[in-house]
Amino acid sequence: MNGFFKPKAVPLVLGHRGCPKLYQENTLAGFRAACTQGAAGIELDVFKTADDRIVVFHDDDIKRLTGQPGNISELTWDEISKLSIKKSIDRGDGTLIHYQHEQPIPLLEEVIDELPSDFLINIEMKAYSPNWFKRSTGKLVADIIKKTQSQNQVVVTSFDFFMLNALENQCPEIHSGFAYDDSMLGGLAKWINQLPIPELKEPTPQDLSNSHWLLNFLLELNSVGEFVHSTVADAEHNLIDDDTASKYHDNNMLLGAYTLFPEDTRYQASSKIDHEHEALRLKSAGVDWIETDDPGRLLEILNS
Repeated sequence: MNGFFKPKAVPLVLGHRGCPKLYQENTLAGFRAACTQGAAGIELDVFKTADDRIVVFHDDDIKRLTGQPGNISELTWDEISKLSIKKSIDRGDGTLIHYQHEQPIPLLEEVIDELPSDFLINIEMKAYSPNWFKRSTGKLVADIIKKTQSQNQVVVTSFDFFMLNALENQCPEIHSGFAYDDSMLGGLAKWINQLPIPELKEPTPQDLSNSHWLLNFLLELNSVGEFVHSTVADAEHNLIDDDTASKYHDNNMLLGAYTLFPEDTRYQASSKIDHEHEALRLKSAGVDWIETDDPGRLLEILNS
């Protein structure tokens, strides 16, 4: 059985991009640290390189993390392997987080081979919008999962349904699903928020906007998930209300939430959110896993 689907008393804790509180994001050192802290697994991000390798990296522009110019998808693995993740990284708000050493950029296959076989991995195929021309990423990721025989160790998520569809076509036994973000409506959100608020329950206690109500509705409807034959979904925590997870469970699906205690502030749902309270709310709502940049702190909260 896939480890994500095993019975659990509390949500699984996944180190978001590893353990960015201690080591640079998406590095083997950070993944090992999350394991040492007792996390059930990790979430990581992948891109396809110019020579069809699958590299673990978050940004399409490599400047923030490496200090060098370039786009990760336009570089070969030989070029990427010569780069390192810097010792000081911008949190996104102008402040820096400092680490002791630079860290190498790993390949997905290397990460799977390095980590224990029961340590879970949410592989996010990185996409900032669906792109039909990048669908081959899904096939390549599926090939790596089959090669490493890690089908019971991983789930695969993405904001790109073309990649997910290619992955499912290549290996239907892999558990995969669409990801939902509170910014995915783009410029439409401002217009939608000017409409009369629907007389229906709000998605979360933190945000009563029309756009969040609509995204919660789309998350629970999961039409995109049905299109790509999803068995899981991953959603920004403020899009999940008290019965969202149960609706997924009724369809034999899992629902994960991200990201609590984030180090990268560019994607925070709200700076006003009490993340400790939010962790307990998500636990009560019955989500299957929670991604966090501070696995040790989240484990203490969920198990207290």
